[in-house]
Amino acid sequence: MSKTSRSVKRLVIAIVLIFVLIVSGGFYALIYESKKEVSEDERYSKVLNRAFKLKDVATIRWNATNLRFRNYSLVLNEASEYDTPDVKSVKVYKSGDPITFISAKSYSSLHVGTTYYLIGRDTLNTGEVVEFEYYYTGGVPPF
Repeated sequence: MSKTSRSVKRLVIAIVLIFVLIVSGGFYALIYESKKEVSEDERYSKVLNRAFKLKDVATIRWNATNLRFRNYSLVLNEASEYDTPDVKSVKVYKSGDPITFISAKSYSSLHVGTTYYLIGRDTLNTGEVVEFEYYYTGGVPPF
């Protein structure tokens, strides 16, 4: 085998390895996700375990497909009455009703960045105690 054919063979192998690394790195970026407890972070710890009075109506909604942390989520400025197999409104709050969050979590993904969630707990009219998530971008909560 000549030196030229060995060099070409090495070059082809190097190109294939680089291609495999790039493709696997891209795949990793698409599937990477990280969920963390951030309740101790000062930005979130000051809003936990204290009652907030809602400024407007809100609804706790159950969703058949799991959201980031819970199947229940808080939707502000909405008094809905969904009742489908996949989505149900399970509690509607009026303006002035108290709401309490018990923990904070972060969700990171390389393709969407980092988002933050407050986790609340409440009792439904049926007596069932549920935990729900509220997507929260930081700063002072809008309650």
